[in-house]
Amino acid sequence: MDIDTKAARDPASKPLAQQPSNFPVLLDNGTEHPKTNIPFAAIIDGRHFSGQSISLVSATVSGLAGPELEGKERIAVLRFDFDGYTVSLQVDVRINRTHAETGELRLDFLEPTGEHLPTLRYLLNSYIAGDITSLDGIISLRERAAVAGGKKQTGPATLGNFIGRTVKVVATVALSLTLAVVAAKLVYERVFSKEVQQLAVLSTGGQALRAVASGQISYLNLGAKRGEVLYTLQSISGTTLSINMPCDCKVLPMNAGEGSTVMAGDTIVEIIDRATAPVVQAVVTSEQAKQLVAGDIAELSLADGQVAFGTLARDAQALKPVGNQGEVRALIAPQADLGEAAIGAPVSVRIINKHIFAVRQKVAQWFDTKSTN
Repeated sequence: MDIDTKAARDPASKPLAQQPSNFPVLLDNGTEHPKTNIPFAAIIDGRHFSGQSISLVSATVSGLAGPELEGKERIAVLRFDFDGYTVSLQVDVRINRTHAETGELRLDFLEPTGEHLPTLRYLLNSYIAGDITSLDGIISLRERAAVAGGKKQTGPATLGNFIGRTVKVVATVALSLTLAVVAAKLVYERVFSKEVQQLAVLSTGGQALRAVASGQISYLNLGAKRGEVLYTLQSISGTTLSINMPCDCKVLPMNAGEGSTVMAGDTIVEIIDRATAPVVQAVVTSEQAKQLVAGDIAELSLADGQVAFGTLARDAQALKPVGNQGEVRALIAPQADLGEAAIGAPVSVRIINKHIFAVRQKVAQWFDTKSTN
């Protein structure tokens, strides 16, 4: 920090030795406007000058200056560089060379009360008061003071504060767990399992007996034994066709009855072997069919809330192409008895990766064990 103490030009200038070293030193130029050594730079006609001191009415700078500037009036840009910010003020000045050897110039402000005055006065007053050492210092210093004041005002922890903090912690943990569960569910549904678009149906798994010709059913015996006539059909050609019961099986009537007109290929009855178990008939995509062949598990959800699991039936006709879109009719064998009352009910099917299903079952067993204990 340089202090102008040249008595020939400024007899009133004296260093303030009594001030603390960390306090900005004031320089008196002989008027009521003291100078301070706040860091700044001046730009005149594209030339950069280093600031020595400044007041509200004048400034002292040093740098390379030619004699042609003596007594000239120019626009000087006073630049104050702070951390992350620059404040620039344009001031009309008259230039006086005070030391030709050092290049020291005195800049007298032509209009001290110009538009630059409020900003310059604020910067000088703040620097003199020690409020700023940089533009960031204003903000950081005041925030630290506010935090310190807040800490001082905080007394011993009360029961209300403890309850409030506990509620916040519990709410945060609950929200985090909820988000984790939602994310896990989305991953499970989008990656590790696939929903079958079409509703499936629970069927008896029996063998359908179809009309061998078009005509009218004249006789139907739902209690026929093996070898007995099951139904008689009067064909449109005039012949009478009698179909015998192929086995001692249970007979389930379909939509046809005595007097019904049927077309060739229409299902008349369905016969069920005693060992036949119900199956779910689902129309799946080719990719889902591959998953079933690979051993993935089908989750079967009925309208009454029943949920069961099944795998691809061990049957030569378990997979059969249908339609022209690559769809496949799949027969899925439930691993649990769904009851005869559920025969014909719609079923929602989701195919689950077998490894994820195994992990899911182990987790469920672990929770069941813990709840039992």
